[in-house]
Amino acid sequence: MSSNKGAQVAELFTKVIATTKCFDHNLRKVKVISCSNGRLLTGFQVGPEHLNQRGTLHGGFIAHLVDAISTYALTANDTIETRGVSIDLSVSYFSAAREGDNIEVEAVTRKLGKKIAFLEVEIRNKDKNQVLATGRHTKYIGI
Repeated sequence: MSSNKGAQVAELFTKVIATTKCFDHNLRKVKVISCSNGRLLTGFQVGPEHLNQRGTLHGGFIAHLVDAISTYALTANDTIETRGVSIDLSVSYFSAAREGDNIEVEAVTRKLGKKIAFLEVEIRNKDKNQVLATGRHTKYIGI
């Protein structure tokens, strides 16, 4: 993969998230750390807008991260020109994070077929070196 495609995807993510008026506005604090070869690494600091009523990182927001970050990782593959359509998404939750914690979200394209893509995501508390959640995202790309 060309490093140019990774740079283009990182720039697109940054621009879209900064200007969107849709649900993805919740991702505004998420910043691209690296993007290449079907992978995307991002990071953010947990803010009050990311919390549930118990004061921890909201499970729905974690699922949103799995969906969005893996979709951009998919587009970081040279042969992909589509974001595809989700056909399955699952999240396993292991630990909680609190306001102020620094989080890393890493998405990887595990298998890229002609019509289906398999993506995996790991969400980590960078401060505690602890996995918070993992996700799997399957997308139909044969559109």
